Amino acid sequence: MKKAWILGVLLGLAVPGWVMAASGDDAIEYRQGLFRALKWNFSDMGAMIQERKPFDAARFAQEADRLAALAPMLGEGFIKGSEKSETVPTRAASELWYQRDRFDQLMQQLEEKTAALAEAAKHEDRDGLRPYFGQVAQACKACHDRYRERD
Repeated sequence: MKKAWILGVLLGLAVPGWVMAASGDDAIEYRQGLFRALKWNFSDMGAMIQERKPFDAARFAQEADRLAALAPMLGEGFIKGSEKSETVPTRAASELWYQRDRFDQLMQQLEEKTAALAEAAKHEDRDGLRPYFGQVAQACKACHDRYRERD
């Protein structure tokens, strides 16, 4: 019993250290994963909007819901300590970190635009969705133009 108690205490002490190890590198990988998921869905939606593939209203709505779910999670990946990394490349521009209020406003706009797109996808056809899709694209571009380093 005493050994189990000691083991429990040691594990309890180890967990906070492990949780704190969710470092800048982890945050970079987290946000990059979200960006990949956004791109995966947005690219397919773009192909439908641009008539490069048949419009599938159910799939478009599902992907719009995914964008609306993922967008609010992005800000969590931009924590202190994730500005740069020696092991994980990042294209977050240095301006992001000292213009955080403006960055957060742009993130909020993305959340609002993706939510509006998801709502519109429930009842609009391809032509009706074009403006909503364009607004999401503009929200992405506004942030990328200001806070994403060029290749």
